[in-house]
Amino acid sequence: MFCGGMLPGHEFYGYFPGGASGGILPASMGDIPLDFDTLNPYGCFIGSAAVIILSNQDSAKAMALNAMRFFEEESCGQCTPCRVGTGKAAKLMEKDRWDKLLLDDIAKVMTDASICGLGQAAPNPLQCVFKYFPQELEK
Repeated sequence: MFCGGMLPGHEFYGYFPGGASGGILPASMGDIPLDFDTLNPYGCFIGSAAVIILSNQDSAKAMALNAMRFFEEESCGQCTPCRVGTGKAAKLMEKDRWDKLLLDDIAKVMTDASICGLGQAAPNPLQCVFKYFPQELEK
């Protein structure tokens, strides 16, 4: 246990292993070494190595939306996939029910066609919610 562990009344729920763009993993995957290439098979990467911990009182869905809004603000606007994709994704993620097909399409275009790492990595938290936190999408 590092940093004093979880606050009283909180349980480890999930984490961003590499900052906002590094993806989100559930607590059950908390023992994966945080190293280059070890996170790739899980759709994540070490990124800035800024680990962000979520408790059972947090929502991976809400955190993914927060990250997408951050990327929308941070986009330099030079390329359309990132500039338009982050904004469109954030609007869709604000809805109670996420349109998986449309969000998957936006994520693929952003990943494949953005000219820098921000646009290419911005969909990671979104895609991790679909993969590792589907129960949050059923609420």
